[in-house]
This record gives sequence, C-alpha cells and structure tokens, in this order.
Amino acid sequence: MPASPPSIVAANRMTYRRSGHSGLHLPVLSLGLANEQRALRTPSALIHHAVGLGITHFDFTPRYGPLAGTGDDIIGHALGTVRAWRSDVTVSTRIGLGTGPGPLVGFGSRGHLLSQLDVLLRRTGLDYVDILFAHRYDHSSPLEETMSALASAVHQGKALYVGLSGYAPSMLQRAATLLSRLGTPAVLYQASYSLLDRWLEGKVLDVLQLHGIGCMAGAPLAHGALTRQGSALTMPPETLSTLSRIAQSRGQSLAQLALSWALHAPHVTSALVSTSYLGHLSEVRDAVDHMQFTSDELAAIEDCFTSDGDVDPTSDVAQHPMTPQSNDCT
Repeated sequence: MPASPPSIVAANRMTYRRSGHSGLHLPVLSLGLANEQRALRTPSALIHHAVGLGITHFDFTPRYGPLAGTGDDIIGHALGTVRAWRSDVTVSTRIGLGTGPGPLVGFGSRGHLLSQLDVLLRRTGLDYVDILFAHRYDHSSPLEETMSALASAVHQGKALYVGLSGYAPSMLQRAATLLSRLGTPAVLYQASYSLLDRWLEGKVLDVLQLHGIGCMAGAPLAHGALTRQGSALTMPPETLSTLSRIAQSRGQSLAQLALSWALHAPHVTSALVSTSYLGHLSEVRDAVDHMQFTSDELAAIEDCFTSDGDVDPTSDVAQHPMTPQSNDCT
C-alpha cells in the first residue's frame, strides 16, 4: 500500500480557491497527466512529489488520435496510488473529442461518455472521479444527450461534479442551462489561458460568471512558449526583453512570471500545468507565492501584447482542443 501522502501538511501551505458557486475547492495549481512516452518514466514519483508540494488536483486526459489507449494503463496505475488518501485529492478527466479509440463522430454520445468513464475507472482502480469534463461540443450528438450522460455519471456515483471543456460561448450557455435543470450544475470550465492566449476573456467569461462556474486555465505557459527554452522562438525580442526584465525584478523566471500572471486573475480557479520533470514542478510551485502584481507591472505586461493579433475574445468560435504537446511545463 502506498505510504501516507507527504502532504496533507504541505497542502495547508497551498492556496485553495472555490470553484464557482460550488462547494468544491481546488489548489491554485493542478497537475495534468498525459500519456506521452517520455512522461511515462516516473508518473507515480511525479504524483507523490506534487502532493508534497500541496498540488492535490490531478487531471488525466486519455491519449488523442489513433493511438488512443496507448500508455493509459501506466498512468492509470500511477493514479491508482492516490486510493490510499482518496478523500484528500481531486481527480478529474476529460472525455470527448479524440479521447477514445472510435471515430471523431459521436464522441458526445451517452454511450461514448459513459463507456469511456467506465474504462478509466477500471484502469485506475478508482471508484469515482471528482470532476468529469465533456471535452468539446459534438455536432453529431444532441447536446441534451451529452449533458444527460454527465448527469447520469453523477447520479450513478461515478463522478461527483461535472465540467465543460473547450465549448464556444453559445454552446457553453446552453450546456450550463441544461446541467442546472438536471440538478448537476457545471462547476468548472477548462480552456487554454495564458499571456499568449486570452480567448476566454469576453463572452466565455460572461457565461461563467452568470452561471457561477469556475475556470481552470490550461496551458498557462502556452505549451512551453512562455518558458526560457521556448520564448526566443515565439516572441519578438523586445517583448521577451520586457518580460524578462519584469521577471528578474520580481525574482522570478519567465515561466514563473507567466504562471503568476494567470493566477492573479480573479476568474481563474486553478492553473493546469503539465510536466514530466520534478524540478519543473518545484519551479512552478514557487509562482504561487508571488501572485500579486503592482499596477506598473501589469501595465508593462499588457503593453507587450496590445498589438498582437490574438483571437477576438468576443468571438463565438470554439476554441482549439487543449492537446498536451510538450514534456516541458505547459
């Protein structure tokens, strides 16, 4: 049997935020577990290290595409190690577009959602997940069927809460309304959010606030673009210079600055980071202690991106899937 978690003392030093209007509280940092080959080296050690840092929320995403299922058992076994302290950790999973071996139609059907959840529970040995996300709107399945399947998972005791991932504003509004009518209101919305991707600001944020739904910022480091290694390839030199100067003045790395910026936003419940390296996880954990910014710092950061041609945050176009792309922190 796994040893007792190193944490649940460390968790007391972690900042927690309430997810929307629910009674669910999440650490401001969550760890994403993807089954990329290099990330399969020490998943159990990574989970134990995270818990020791006070990171007690783990988000598991089955493999996308034709290799769906490859390596899931390895991470599934690692997730199973949390059974010894199940009540002290939160486990979430996304099921939907590209998270199963079938075709990219019908991924929002009742059969797909519930069968894939059963597969995940069997592989991990867990009795339930805390949050079940429907990942992306399925145009080939009635929205009512998808939301009903989420509610059924809760009623069957296989999930405690439901969430939505990557839904465009209009569908997010409809889905949230349906879930509330079913007695299982959405508690968390997951989408990419970073200095380089502020898509959810605007219409999406309006819907979240209206329905009392929390927000988990995925890819807060823009899949490595906001790290020392990736920044030189993705940002103009003057932008990189300004951000590096601000980070240095705060005693932070560029990655820590970017993560602190995402966490300072009042609409962000938790930021989801993905890494296979223990040292990277320790580095991003330090960002939690520096979530406050001066008005001058925020203005200087904002000036770096005011002329960028990002997606219009008021657009009703669905966001791209959040697909893990790197073994570095995302």
